[in-house]
Amino acid sequence: MNCKLCQEDFQLSVTIGQLVFNKSQAKQLLCPECLNSFVHLKGALCSGCGRQLADSIPTKSSPLICLDCQIWQNQGYHLLGHQALYVYNQPLREYMSRYKFMGDYRLGIVFQKEMRQMLRCSVKDKQIDFVIPIPVSKERFLQRGFNQVNPWLLRSAKDVLEIFNHSKVDQSSLDRADRLNTPQPFVIAAKQARLVAGKRVLVVDDVYTTGRTLYHAADCLYQTGARFVSSASLAR
Repeated sequence: MNCKLCQEDFQLSVTIGQLVFNKSQAKQLLCPECLNSFVHLKGALCSGCGRQLADSIPTKSSPLICLDCQIWQNQGYHLLGHQALYVYNQPLREYMSRYKFMGDYRLGIVFQKEMRQMLRCSVKDKQIDFVIPIPVSKERFLQRGFNQVNPWLLRSAKDVLEIFNHSKVDQSSLDRADRLNTPQPFVIAAKQARLVAGKRVLVVDDVYTTGRTLYHAADCLYQTGARFVSSASLAR
């Protein structure tokens, strides 16, 4: 087999049963070395954004909040209680580049099972009414052919948000300061406002970097009447 990430040949180590029942799909696409290069987020995490912190241990009475999240709070934002699975390290950057920017849709299934499991737990624990994906612009959708978060979503997902700023620049091309200063790109899709009002929602993106995109989304949803907004992503 040829690894879809590093392009090296590797020996496929799945059983006939797994192939027949479409299990262990990640092992059919990526070599063990690439799969092992992804680092799970663990240990002490910021309760606002999921960032890995020092070895302090958060408690229910004293959750850990990083400096960035304290700044968001001071600006009047409700913290997102963000959850993510992996550290956004170089191997994961390479994965996102091939999957998202080069448009290799097959790679969406690599983390599909883990993402859906995390989202199901979040929906249950936070009493979420439905999941909302961060949208891509029409131009980007025409170029790529898909929204990269869609393979990870639950059936309850609803396309509530739309991008109205069609000149929106890809976040990956901006530095931190420019990302934080980006204007609000989102609006509520036609006839979806009543769906949001009074609901608890979970917004899903691929990567949390500065948090600007997700806070824009949350701001748009709160202004439309959402009762609670949380977020999740593959990487942080």
